[in-house]
Amino acid sequence: MMQVYWCDIQPVLDQPEAFLRWCRQQGIRPEDYLCLDDAIRHLAGLQLRRFAAERDGAGLPANVSHSSGLVVCVCGNAAAGIDVEEILPSPALPEGFLTPEEQRWIQVQEEPHRAFSRLWTRKESLIKARRRVLADIPALPSLVEKGVLLDTVDGLHIRELSILPEQYTVSVSCGESGPMELIPLSIHQIFPI
Repeated sequence: MMQVYWCDIQPVLDQPEAFLRWCRQQGIRPEDYLCLDDAIRHLAGLQLRRFAAERDGAGLPANVSHSSGLVVCVCGNAAAGIDVEEILPSPALPEGFLTPEEQRWIQVQEEPHRAFSRLWTRKESLIKARRRVLADIPALPSLVEKGVLLDTVDGLHIRELSILPEQYTVSVSCGESGPMELIPLSIHQIFPI
């Protein structure tokens, strides 16, 4: 069974004082990051991965993603990729990142910005499950066929998870099609202060 750990870190982003105390206790220098928000997101991802390893056993494949105030980690017996994106107006992408069929699918959706987010997180989760890099996204097959968003691509199952769904889109790609356990963690579990 795949497990997805997640934490809403927005309270720490809004009021980082306790996080900074935790960093001092741990001997971590948040100033080594580009900005404090990057340090919080990155360290929250490491903490989720650590929590998953302690609960589910070290050595299981794990993948982490974060966007704005949400951090997610997927782990299990099979390689998997996860991506989270805050739902925002669609950015302009360089040509080649979306196929013409994917572009048409987005344009006919009631909420194009949400549709873009759904498609993009699916693409990123596939790339991560394959252990590739973002530059490989143009090589992915179209995720839309005959006007329908695909749930399986190249033997990988793609799922959208309902984690703070009004703010974020979360997609997981993995070789397993079985159940997936969602495990919410509190800020205090991630940064024990």
